[in-house]
Amino acid sequence: MNEFQATAVIVALFALRCIVPIALMFAIGYGMKRLVRHWENEETTRSRESIPLVVVAGAPTQPASAKIPCWVLNNCDEQTRRACPAFASPSLACWVVRLRAEGQTPAKCAGCSLYTGSPSFAAGD
Repeated sequence: MNEFQATAVIVALFALRCIVPIALMFAIGYGMKRLVRHWENEETTRSRESIPLVVVAGAPTQPASAKIPCWVLNNCDEQTRRACPAFASPSLACWVVRLRAEGQTPAKCAGCSLYTGSPSFAAGD
């Protein structure tokens, strides 16, 4: 092997050892930046979407049972009332409090007059 070939082998090995990993690092960094931009654009698109609300003219009419607390309507005993999040927040509708506390509305609310007769429920909330 002559001197030129030896130099070429050393330069090639240097490139393989140093330049290729650096180029690979920049390529991965560029790809990650593009992925983060994509996720951020996706998030801002989701946050801009809004749920259309139906505006009803006049005062909303609530059923007579809405003035009765749900624990009275369902004949809950004292122990059940203390465990229920709706009993702790009587100013809000019982199904709203349960939805916030548990993450879902209980199945028994579907047939309840407090739930079906609510103006918020009728408006699509």
